[in-house]
Amino acid sequence: MFANFPGFLRFLVRRERMTSVIWLAAMSISAVVIASLFPGILPTEEAMQGMALTLNSPAMVAMMGPVYGLDALNPAIVMAEECLIWFGIASIIMNVFFINRHTRVDEELGRDEMLAALPTGRMTGATAAITGALALNIAISLLTFLLLSIFGIEGVTLSGSFVYAFSIGMTGFVFAAATLLFAQLFSTARGVTGAAFAFMGLSYIIRAYGDMSNSSVSLISPMGLGLKVEAFYSDRVWPIIILFIEGLVISAIALAICSVRDVGAGIIPAGKGKSHASRFLKSPLGLAWRLTRGGTIGWAIGMVAIGLSYGSVIGELETFVQGNDTIRMMLEGRGGASSLAEGYLAMLAAIMSLIAAIPLVLTVNRLHGEEKRGRMEQISALSIPRDRLLVAFTILAVIQAFAMPVLYVLGLYAAVGNTGILPFGMIMQASLAYIPALLLMVGLAVVLSGYAPKFISLIWAVFAFSFFTFYFGRLTELPEWVSHISPFDNIPQIPVEEFSAVPLVILCVIAAATFVAGFAGYKKRDLL
Repeated sequence: MFANFPGFLRFLVRRERMTSVIWLAAMSISAVVIASLFPGILPTEEAMQGMALTLNSPAMVAMMGPVYGLDALNPAIVMAEECLIWFGIASIIMNVFFINRHTRVDEELGRDEMLAALPTGRMTGATAAITGALALNIAISLLTFLLLSIFGIEGVTLSGSFVYAFSIGMTGFVFAAATLLFAQLFSTARGVTGAAFAFMGLSYIIRAYGDMSNSSVSLISPMGLGLKVEAFYSDRVWPIIILFIEGLVISAIALAICSVRDVGAGIIPAGKGKSHASRFLKSPLGLAWRLTRGGTIGWAIGMVAIGLSYGSVIGELETFVQGNDTIRMMLEGRGGASSLAEGYLAMLAAIMSLIAAIPLVLTVNRLHGEEKRGRMEQISALSIPRDRLLVAFTILAVIQAFAMPVLYVLGLYAAVGNTGILPFGMIMQASLAYIPALLLMVGLAVVLSGYAPKFISLIWAVFAFSFFTFYFGRLTELPEWVSHISPFDNIPQIPVEEFSAVPLVILCVIAAATFVAGFAGYKKRDLL
């Protein structure tokens, strides 16, 4: 059953020597950098109380989790209340992809059959995958704990650093185990990721309901349980222990199923498709839509929901920035705003454009995934120009570039429309201004698909850089030219700044050039 486990584990570590190291560094360093910023963001007791009161509103509790420690506030407590949920989500995403690519993806690509020809046990691969995930989560937790403890940030304690760091790691481990279970139930990698992220969404909803009602329901959710550590206040260890036990139990169930199922198959059989394809599905665009529609619909719903969530806190902005000049500066932007609501809108438009870029890039990158699985060879053998395949996925991504900001606006306006704080036209203009930046992100993904498909994941480095410069550029006083490397930083922040068409036109021209270059490169290069 477990023959040659050490060798298989070494092989897994070798495969992960880049990806997991990047995750390890990014997670731990980001936790420390963000924690170090909060003493400056919240310099006074009044500022901390204002932030805590805002976080304690029903909408913010649903979004970020329960508020605690109001009798002993310090920057570290507020940081944990605001950031732990997001680091937990990042850890979940990392673990879902980690387990999926070493289980179901390997089965789809035929790697497991090749490895099975060697003296390896039936459960060796799955056991190595969950062991590797546990080791990665512990490594991230330990490094985060050590870095937080070393730098002497105000309010950060040794015990608080421990529960904060290991809450992130053990939350991720539970979802790694859940993904391993889904890999036994479903027969496709897409089904596994869909089930894993659906479980994450359900866990988030259960946590939000339990936290809003101040009930023990949130303990059912791994995400809710992870937030019960109350880092830098009561520093509870028992939620971490329970999460670890849950991960072990789910892993044991998954491995038990793995021992009896057929390789390449899932316990739940794949549904049968239609006998005949529609005329639209027979076209490249129809095929691209069929492959991406599930994710597109999910992201569309998510954009509306996020707009509703952020819009629900607009009425509490004055409390949020009370006595906090740093937060006020971030909201008012570079050019100054006539109201906090306008500054908040400018900031939200930038945030949502960054989030909207994710499904666009995923859509373009889907073609590369189909290539890796050998499916595009069958399509390319037909009398269809190769570049039409990339054009089809690009068209869908461009449509999403226009649709996602509109969906966010509808959600935001649904939350603030009756208050009259922000007019619909202003919200729409602020959001649509970022479409050229979104188109450029699509263009960069197209160029990588056309010339360097093996390095297509570099597009996420552009995303991460843009995210960092927007969130921390002003606080860390980055040179302005560094920020302008990001396509999103060249967009006028409406309504804080005056509208200017010049940067938008320039970005559109560059995006068009990347489309043309990417199509030409894809037409000439060999398929993977």
